[in-house]
Amino acid sequence: MLRLGILISGGGTTMSNLQKTIKAGHLDAEICTVVSSSRKAAGVQRAEALGLPCTVITRATFDSDEAFSDSINAQMLRAKVDLVVMGGFLKRYLPGPQFRNRCINIHPSLIPAFSGHGFYGMRVHESVYRRGCTVSGCTIHFVDDQYDEGPIIYQQAVSLSLDDGPEQIQAKVFEAECEAYPKVIQWFAEKRVGLESGRVSIKPR
Repeated sequence: MLRLGILISGGGTTMSNLQKTIKAGHLDAEICTVVSSSRKAAGVQRAEALGLPCTVITRATFDSDEAFSDSINAQMLRAKVDLVVMGGFLKRYLPGPQFRNRCINIHPSLIPAFSGHGFYGMRVHESVYRRGCTVSGCTIHFVDDQYDEGPIIYQQAVSLSLDDGPEQIQAKVFEAECEAYPKVIQWFAEKRVGLESGRVSIKPR
């Protein structure tokens, strides 16, 4: 059983979807700890309602991103986490040697498009809308020390209509995220994810 640590900053919808998938028997994992970067995040109450242990670690408490990340990593180590899963985490997190190649993030676009520092949430979907894109999607990637630059594990595309506004784009991409993230985490549970020279490979069953 893969032990997960979830990082959240907002509503915790990704966390909820993963827990729902676990309870349905479609993901061989358990959420051992949730860390929120905000006490006001709706995801804190959502985690409690789901019976998930949740800790709040705020960036303002620390002098640097490194110290902030060290505190998160310490919590993950205490919970004996196998894989750190970022779900709408808006603060800079550095996995460090403890969780190198054991931390993943999901981004609401097809990286490298609309990614990097400052691109998150509705900002991404509004940018996609303004450019008139006919395709968007989500990208799951390893987390390194730079925003959205870790090796790509999996991408799932969605078709867009020119009539789709940012909210419709967000809904379509989130639907793809709800399918893609559990799928990739299951690959980790099955030890099928390989990484060599910055490229990811998925071993067949």
